[in-house]
Amino acid sequence: MKKFLVIVVGFILLSNFSYAQYKVNKTKYDVHNYSRQAGDPYNPTLAGLESFLVPGLGQALAGETKRGLIFFGSYVGCWAIYGIGAHVAARNIANGGTGGAGWGLVAVGAIGAGVVGIWSIFDAVKVAKINDLAYREKQKTALSLKVQPYFGSNIPVPVSNNRNMPVGISLIVGF
Repeated sequence: MKKFLVIVVGFILLSNFSYAQYKVNKTKYDVHNYSRQAGDPYNPTLAGLESFLVPGLGQALAGETKRGLIFFGSYVGCWAIYGIGAHVAARNIANGGTGGAGWGLVAVGAIGAGVVGIWSIFDAVKVAKINDLAYREKQKTALSLKVQPYFGSNIPVPVSNNRNMPVGISLIVGF
């Protein structure tokens, strides 16, 4: 039991240190200014729905896989605490007791699972919005190169038997 709690606490502490990029983006962008635009790679509504179905899935599909695994692990850990508490309570009742500390673990596990599940939904929506805003900024400032075929239809061709049309490749550079 103690090892399991140490592992869960370790995952929670690890989650505070392993998301340097998300933490930077979170301070750089304001989710209140977010509005969905065409071309956004992440859908906040879908991320929230995914995290409602499986806590952590919305974060993982919004580009924060480790964060999603932390939420999923925490959710599973809370249900494990619930199961251990139910087992302890059942064993105490079978021995003529009232359940004792088992009921406390049942309550902690159930409440913890509910809190982690709801927190996961709101966090997935926020992560998707922040990552969309960071993606947009990256696309605006990134260098883009496009190679396109060129057919010189906008150059007037003299009327004669020789109908040569300029053909080539054009390079479009965007900053």
